[in-house]
Parts: sequence; structure tokens; C-alpha cells
Amino acid sequence: MAYDPSRVEIKSKFDSEYRRFCLNRDQVSSFDDFHSIIGQKHRVVDLIDFTTSYTDPIHGDLLPINNDDNFRRALQTATPLLRVFVYRKSDLTYLESSSKQRKRSKHAPPPRIISTPQDFRRISSIVDADLLPESHRRVKLLKHASEKPLGFYIRDGTSVRVTPQGLERVIN
Repeated sequence: MAYDPSRVEIKSKFDSEYRRFCLNRDQVSSFDDFHSIIGQKHRVVDLIDFTTSYTDPIHGDLLPINNDDNFRRALQTATPLLRVFVYRKSDLTYLESSSKQRKRSKHAPPPRIISTPQDFRRISSIVDADLLPESHRRVKLLKHASEKPLGFYIRDGTSVRVTPQGLERVIN
């Protein structure tokens, strides 16, 4: 069968069960539609809360599908196959259980529980949205239950600075 760019092949896995099916890219326009189709295919739509992820074919990373932007990105990378993994939300406690296995001293504070985010931080604004490409977007985040900005620095060894001549790489 020849490759049809208007269709996407989906191979989804839930527990030990696999489903293969095709979708027309124009029929499914939002994450909510896709989420309900996946739930119907695995017959879990009203039974459990579940989340979906996909495998990036270029880097092999497991990336979430939890909003319209992530869904569109997953469809863009699907040429022709999109590998989808379906998880129960209650099963996503693997990070919490691995932190309990470490031995702690009597005076050490209890470990912080790391899990998948239930709600994301609100964004107050997108900085330089018209100047920077999408891959270099910067945002201003707000603290939870506050209108104050959240302040922190992320440093990876190189920075990109916006100048009148364009983007300039700065090594820290």
C-alpha cells in the first residue's frame, strides 16, 4: 500500500494490548477528539482516567500528548506511523515509589515527591514572540495562586541573545 500523506497510521499500546488503525488527518482536529478515539479503540473511555504519549521517531523520546499543540506536533512527526502509549493516570507513580526505596537518615527531611504535573504554571506573557523562532520562545511564568512572577534561571552553558542584527550565541 502506498503512503498517503492525508492519513496517519496509529499503533497504540495499552497494558499488553495493541491496536492498529488509520485516521484521516483532517477528521481529527483536536486533542479531545483524539483522546476519545483512543479511549474507544481500547474500550476504556468511561472506565478509567488515562493519559497518552508518543515516541518521537527522530530521537526516540517518549513525549506527552496532552493538549492541541502536542497533538499537532505528534501528527507532524508521524510519517507514516505514530506510536502511541496509553497509561492509567493511577499508574504514573513510578517516580514516587522509586524515591521511597532510598534509605534516609533520621534527621533528613522527607523527600519531595516528583510526579507528572497535574496543572501547569500560568503564563503571564510570551517574551519576544514576534522576534524569536518557535524553538527559542521565552515565557514569563506566574507563581501558583499569585500574580507575582516566578523567578529562576535555567543555564545550559550557552545562551541566545536578541540583538538588532538578529540572534547572537553567547557562551557562559
